[in-house]
Amino acid sequence: MRIIVGAAALLQQRGNRATLRSRIVVSAALAATVLGSTAASALLPQSWNGYHWARTGPLVIGLGDNVNAAWDPYVATAVTQWNAADNIDFAQVAGRSTTSACTPFYGGVQVCNGNYGATGWLGYASVWTSGGFVVQATVKLNDYYFAQPKYDTVAWRAMVTCQEIGHTLGLAHTNTVRTNVNTGSCLDYTNDPTGTRGTNGTLANTQPNSVDFAALAGIYANLDTTQLSYTKPTYFAGHGYGIGDDEFEVGFSLVPEPATWAFMIVGFGLTGATMRRRPFLAASAVAA
Repeated sequence: MRIIVGAAALLQQRGNRATLRSRIVVSAALAATVLGSTAASALLPQSWNGYHWARTGPLVIGLGDNVNAAWDPYVATAVTQWNAADNIDFAQVAGRSTTSACTPFYGGVQVCNGNYGATGWLGYASVWTSGGFVVQATVKLNDYYFAQPKYDTVAWRAMVTCQEIGHTLGLAHTNTVRTNVNTGSCLDYTNDPTGTRGTNGTLANTQPNSVDFAALAGIYANLDTTQLSYTKPTYFAGHGYGIGDDEFEVGFSLVPEPATWAFMIVGFGLTGATMRRRPFLAASAVAA
């Protein structure tokens, strides 16, 4: 996994505009750096730098489906799997972006697939935060690699889809060593997500396990003083999925800047991140 903090973004919501320009990449030793009100969750095992959605009660996050028919079953399965968590649900709805852009929309997650090229990653999760909380996220599934026989399998597609969607909830990996025994979690790196090749034990790393759900319970144990109206059950029940409507649309324009990767570990790398300014973007990639 690569974690990048920074980017340039233009945020506009109901006439209010905030502009961000920031980029920094640091070593994993700094991954415990916290973001204001997210300090408690940053100290918990498997928390991705303390990132989480604000909630005053049950949390329902709209997950925009921008993927093609080949990926639809994997997204639907991952949504069902993560919805087993207490007080946290995804509502799978029509996507509001395109495969190439995978534009984020305020208050939800957009999931896309496309040929993003020889980027070095199979899947890429990005979250944007404001006020110390996640306010939107994207997941990219890279068909450049999934068109190759090595990765064009049910297990690899399931693991990466499950893992990247899990990151949008604020979860980091349970383990980043590819050669050890599988833990049965899609957030555990492995050379064999099926658990059948005799290289990583017998468990399949294609879905969340009890450790992941325990981590989520800890990260979201405390109620916050605020919650996006777009993530409340009443919003979906009363109004349907309105993210991306003119009133709520948020547009981002990323500006390339020089950066240095902290390190990579033969195909998979892990870095932690600190921030220089809020709000910001954080991204996590599963390397090919």
